Amino acid sequence: MGKRIFEINANITYQIELDDYVIDVVDDKWRKDLYDLNTPEEIAEMVGYCLLKGWMLSGMDGWADQPNSNAKIVDYVDYEVESVKEIK
Repeated sequence: MGKRIFEINANITYQIELDDYVIDVVDDKWRKDLYDLNTPEEIAEMVGYCLLKGWMLSGMDGWADQPNSNAKIVDYVDYEVESVKEIK
């Protein structure tokens, strides 16, 4: 028996909780050295994406000095699969 790979295309809605320090640490120097994030929504989008990919906050550039508890997924509101196909 072998292994099979599937690609799943889905829409997901989720909520994350960010400690204020996750947002407040992003200043002009931080932006110059790391990423051009300017609003709390842009910060939440980037951190949320990384959390979905399995990253911990302490493994993210610019937040490595913070405890992982400062950013977490708190709820999956909706998940709708649009398609599934075998690719290998």
